[in-house]
Amino acid sequence: MAASVLLGALGSTAQAAGPGAGEGSRLPGVQIDRDTAKPGTVRAYWTPERRAEAMANPADAGTAHAPSSQQQSTPAGGADLPDVSISAGPTLPKDATGSADDHARAADDPELSRSLRTPFPHRWPWRQTGLLLFQQANGKPARCTASVITHENRSTLWTAAHCLYDEKSGGWTKNSIFLPGSEGGDAPYGGWVKDYAVVPDQWIDEPDFRYADMGAMVVKKDAQRGYLQDEVGAYGYEFRSNSPDNDLVFSLGYPGRGYDRPDSDFTGEDQMYCAGDTVDASEWNPLDERLQMDCDMGSGASGGPMVKNLVSAPQIVGTNSHRNEDSNGNYADNHLFSSEHGAPAVAVYQAVE
Repeated sequence: MAASVLLGALGSTAQAAGPGAGEGSRLPGVQIDRDTAKPGTVRAYWTPERRAEAMANPADAGTAHAPSSQQQSTPAGGADLPDVSISAGPTLPKDATGSADDHARAADDPELSRSLRTPFPHRWPWRQTGLLLFQQANGKPARCTASVITHENRSTLWTAAHCLYDEKSGGWTKNSIFLPGSEGGDAPYGGWVKDYAVVPDQWIDEPDFRYADMGAMVVKKDAQRGYLQDEVGAYGYEFRSNSPDNDLVFSLGYPGRGYDRPDSDFTGEDQMYCAGDTVDASEWNPLDERLQMDCDMGSGASGGPMVKNLVSAPQIVGTNSHRNEDSNGNYADNHLFSSEHGAPAVAVYQAVE
């Protein structure tokens, strides 16, 4: 049987009322980790040698619960999660460039499961996605993908929970820095340093990739560039319960390997994408509402967004989380999964200040 593998100081717990939920219902809890490191200290940490180490160490978190072991349990410790639905449109950057014609290559590939390099990683709507470099709790430099999500604080990233709290290495990541629109080792929009991160309780208590492998990271305002969202823009979002089916979704990331392809096809430094519909990962199982799409991107792409309406009004509907793997550690099929972005995703987003 194929297993599912993740692509990829304790804070306080926060709760909030659930939009669209029944009266008196509550969203699940979250954990918050605040980083007190000064931006200069974090930037100094990222020597060329440590960056090279991070690029060679995409944050796979090891084998998670196989679907068969989770299908018999209910989420959130036995309590039903409330039904929720929240959404917002994207935020254009202050110097938005490009037009619909710039994105013709992407629009001409409505079903693309064999990933390609993105045509314009330094332009809207690609540059909102970038490399996320960090130090794992075990001390090793590592990397994921993240993207800017619209928020009134103008400083919020959306990524996978295992890129923020790595159960395999024993806790929260640190020295985190985000490089939007990164291409071939260049960072045209600078590096943005972590202020704090938010992940669901369900991820920390017992990693639950059906519902909880997503998180937010807020970055500090940059002394020269100002707010991240003003600099590069931000994707909107649509988070809703029972959300697997979405038409024409783009998955973006910085993969270092992929399904049924030589590793030489992936540099880890180049932003790549797939396109297609997302479907219910387990139609026969009402407790498994993961999003599934056909895409060959693997480790390094984790934390990257699944975005609908990319070339018109992009909204995040999921996050690259994990793939199926055989007993030899090889990817078993062409399926890429996201946790359902329902109540835990809403709880994370609403906990961001």
